[in-house]
Amino acid sequence: MKIGLSPLQGQASFDETLRECERAEAAGFDSIWLGEHHNNPVLYPAPLIGLAAVASRTRSIRLGTGVLLLPLYHPMMVAEEGAMVDMISGGRLILGVGAGYAPEEFAAFGTSLKERGSRLEESAALLHRLWTEENVTHHGRHYHVADATVAPRPVQRPRPPIWFGAWAEPAIRRAARLGDAWFVGPSASLAEIAPCAELYRKACGETGKGEGEVALFRYVFLANSTNEAISAAGGPFIQAFERMYFRWPHPVVKRPTGELTIERLAEDRIILGDPGTCLEGITRFQRALGIKHLVCRFSVPGIPREACQRSLDLFTREVMPALRA
Repeated sequence: MKIGLSPLQGQASFDETLRECERAEAAGFDSIWLGEHHNNPVLYPAPLIGLAAVASRTRSIRLGTGVLLLPLYHPMMVAEEGAMVDMISGGRLILGVGAGYAPEEFAAFGTSLKERGSRLEESAALLHRLWTEENVTHHGRHYHVADATVAPRPVQRPRPPIWFGAWAEPAIRRAARLGDAWFVGPSASLAEIAPCAELYRKACGETGKGEGEVALFRYVFLANSTNEAISAAGGPFIQAFERMYFRWPHPVVKRPTGELTIERLAEDRIILGDPGTCLEGITRFQRALGIKHLVCRFSVPGIPREACQRSLDLFTREVMPALRA
């Protein structure tokens, strides 16, 4: 199983983020992932620009957007900027894309939230063409290009891989049809993910892709004991999930009813505890979903940076080797 890192964003200077990416490559992580949110002091808004900077400071680690909100952009711009990152990095880009869900982000761009699915569909299909064909002409519902050629071309052939974040059935079927992997977001529990994974694998089979590839994004926090981990990170995780994931209706993810304790929130959702407990949790996801790539984020606002660094060090030293044994 490949292991990725979603580094500190917003809680540190970008120079510190770059140093964390350098350390991740040296420690043996397989990928780095930068997310995208707007009107948000915690996450950076432009992952492809950030990855271009990371590319200049690393040599071999894969570089992913986790995820780019594709409906907010013209696909020609994404195709060109993605090709540049792939060229700068020597062919290391993985383009993770999603439809988005936050109304204030779409309002900031003057884009209809109701159109996000159709925009994602049309844009992703056009990206395929722009990265693999020359002189592309397209006149669709949302986007128009005439005799367009992306230059320079991406290094990867036929194109960089595209991973889709998806939850609703039409979105999961889109991921199977147009994507190279289904990128499972961090907010859902294993019980919520499992039926979606079954649908995705069935849809991949119908499109001739076999079972398809599943990649999992999880929040991870380790300490010497589970009680210590809960003490350091429990409150911040509850606040983060209430603010970032439970504010809006979701087709799959449901807030646990009643009082939200860290034990109820974390169950089969957050990798939280001592190294042995965390390894068991990851293994449970791996066996149930057949995941090939695990992307870890070791921080949310409110957890001291020193505790996040200790958590990352524990994971690198005691969990990562066991996952690859």
